[in-house]
Amino acid sequence: MNLSLEKAVTAQEKEKETKATTQKTAEPTQKNVPANNRTTTREGRLPAGVTTEARAIALTPEETVAVQAEETNRLAREAEIAADEARAAIIRRTFGSSLFANSKFDLTQAINIATPNNYVLGPGDELEVVVYGFSQNIQKARINADGYVVLEKSGVVSVANLDMDTATEKIKAALSKTYAGIKTGNTFVRVSLTGFRTIKVKVTGEVVAPGTYTLTSFSNLMAALHVSGGPNDIGTYRDIVLIRGNREIAHFDIYEFIVKGYASGDRLLQDQDVVQVGPFISRVAVSGFTKRTGLFEVKPGEKLSDLLKFAGGFNQYAYSDIVKIYRNTSSERRIVNVNKPDFPNENVYMGDSLVVEKVLDRIENVVTITGAVFRPGEYSLDSNPTLTKLVTSAAGLKEESLQGRININRTNNDLSISNISVNYNDILEGRAEDLKLKRLDEVIVPSIYELTEQSVIRIQGAINHEDAKEGIELPYVKDMTVQDVIVRVGGLTEAASLSRIEIVRRKRNIDPKQSDAQIAEIIQFNMRPDLSLVDSRESIYLLPFDEIIVRTSPNYEKQTLVKISGEVMFPGPYGLEYKDERISRLIERAGGLTDLAYMNGATLLRKTLLSERQRKKREETLTNLNIGNKIKTTEGLDVTTAPLTTTTTTTEGEVADSYINEDIPIDLKKILANPNDITYDLILQDGDEIVIPKRLETVRIEGEILYPTTVKYNSGKSFLDYISASGGFTKKSAKGSAYVRYPNGNVDRTRKFMFMRFHPKVEPGSEIVIPPKTETTTEQFNKLSGTITTISATLGTIVTIIGLIRLTK
Repeated sequence: MNLSLEKAVTAQEKEKETKATTQKTAEPTQKNVPANNRTTTREGRLPAGVTTEARAIALTPEETVAVQAEETNRLAREAEIAADEARAAIIRRTFGSSLFANSKFDLTQAINIATPNNYVLGPGDELEVVVYGFSQNIQKARINADGYVVLEKSGVVSVANLDMDTATEKIKAALSKTYAGIKTGNTFVRVSLTGFRTIKVKVTGEVVAPGTYTLTSFSNLMAALHVSGGPNDIGTYRDIVLIRGNREIAHFDIYEFIVKGYASGDRLLQDQDVVQVGPFISRVAVSGFTKRTGLFEVKPGEKLSDLLKFAGGFNQYAYSDIVKIYRNTSSERRIVNVNKPDFPNENVYMGDSLVVEKVLDRIENVVTITGAVFRPGEYSLDSNPTLTKLVTSAAGLKEESLQGRININRTNNDLSISNISVNYNDILEGRAEDLKLKRLDEVIVPSIYELTEQSVIRIQGAINHEDAKEGIELPYVKDMTVQDVIVRVGGLTEAASLSRIEIVRRKRNIDPKQSDAQIAEIIQFNMRPDLSLVDSRESIYLLPFDEIIVRTSPNYEKQTLVKISGEVMFPGPYGLEYKDERISRLIERAGGLTDLAYMNGATLLRKTLLSERQRKKREETLTNLNIGNKIKTTEGLDVTTAPLTTTTTTTEGEVADSYINEDIPIDLKKILANPNDITYDLILQDGDEIVIPKRLETVRIEGEILYPTTVKYNSGKSFLDYISASGGFTKKSAKGSAYVRYPNGNVDRTRKFMFMRFHPKVEPGSEIVIPPKTETTTEQFNKLSGTITTISATLGTIVTIIGLIRLTK
């Protein structure tokens, strides 16, 4: 393949990858694989020969063979990876594999320990020989390749293939020729291993990584298995063979090591030992509610009880009386139920699948007691076979219990529910037999409080409580007095009228035939500040459902505040001194107007309380008038379109009240010229605000005009002059509906007489508004009729042309 063709093929492959990535990103849930595509194992991937939007590039036969070979290799690699993943999953499920998954296993953990007595010496080991007593000497000797050590002045001693005890005696005999005190007992010899050798061990068979490994002379079978990765997916854990000198000298059972903590076959390894791991003997699956689940290897002759021991036994939720075994036969599968007594005798076979189910979520001996007892709940039927014993176990009945009517809901054999009523007093006094309970019985002990309406006392009015306006309910207590209720709710407010306290008492014997029958008893009384009654009575005892009303004193009035802002000498808040205080007096108290005050623009801002019904009706009206397009919430009304509405909301999300901020136009010139004149001078209310602007010198023009703008006021200009200053009217301008909004809130519209229009006067600070035209029903009908006429004429012309064409043919 030449260089240019390689670049073309590379560009084609990059383009394919880019398009495939883009398509996968845009449509992640739609991976369409052709039905005849059987050459890939991953969903959504197309082979090299199947393309969607690839450029046509001619390949030589050699290039085609190379591409197909690459695709074959890729599929082979993917298949190999999938097989490795499947084998790894089997290994992870097999009991005992976790021993070899621990990467922290230390091969040198047995180096710094005392030399075992069964340790066999060999070439490479280093010995330290200490002579002490009457004679003293220390020498080190390494075992050479022939198995000998050379001792100073004592010659050569063969110690290869000897354990430490035998080698020590042999070295001691050699030294006794040099040190006579060894035989007489005043000189002693001590031999220890100070340097260990390395050994070569072969691990073969069904392990993850078979091969030859270099280990220390202290390594055992477990160390050899760990370095080789442990048994693979078909390797045995129960019969690992140690071969030395072409003879089997030990059989190692990993399960014995896991269950008991030791194993008799775990021997120390020697140089050239062979560890043989064969295929597993028989493997069984365990699932369900055992402490361990997975695959377990069993030996011939082992029983179901042995398998459960390997699985750690049952957990706390297991149903242990019966286990299920799904077993393979020569033609199909069958299920075997094994009872608990048969566990030690039941054989298990290769391919068996043991399932341990969960105990039922029900109680076999439960009875329940609820209601007026001190300890309601579930109890054992075995310990409480009768009603009296169950009541005793529940710590007895409460004082308010209705002992003459205890109900028992009993579940019958057909799962229907029947009711049994019992007089518990008769059982206690021996007039009736004690009731024997059954499984699932539910004993209900009623309370006398559940059979009567909860009695309350209600108080409202001038009391020190946040819910005084809506009223407060207190549980009724016998011999409760008015003073007790007032104290419990926090006492009376300063505005309370002590001479007008009322109790409204319910009548319980009304004659329904009398139209003028008394429906309530009203009790009025006077009270002193110390809550004592003025008359001779010490107190008034309340009855259930009495309602106490504490009225506000008519002589009490809270401070009311108003505000004045703008061009006055002393702006700010002011308290009203008189109920009928008017605007003129407030301006007088504020020091009068400044020289820059514009009296024609003075406005009175007042908050008016709306009920919930009025607020909703107002919002519906504004919406119908297309004013709502400027309104996002009830707190966001455009003050240029409609007065501001403020809604107060409680913590529970309920609307408590709604206020509307209104701009009330006032004629400040006439008010100041005629103080206290009821025609112009308004009485102020709490929360009012008087705004007196600075002298205004501009006029605002907006609406359906060519160029909405603000221009300087000129007393010599008329209404139309200001319209001309903003570019003039548009085609959509409703000239006859134009109006002027003055700074004080007044509005004046354009009037028409005959064919003449009389426009309103323009003052400083005014705003000229030109609304758009609105089509009437007649105009809309005329426009539709015109459209239909035009379409009909067009269709007629087309038909005529077609007819003429046919005639000419």
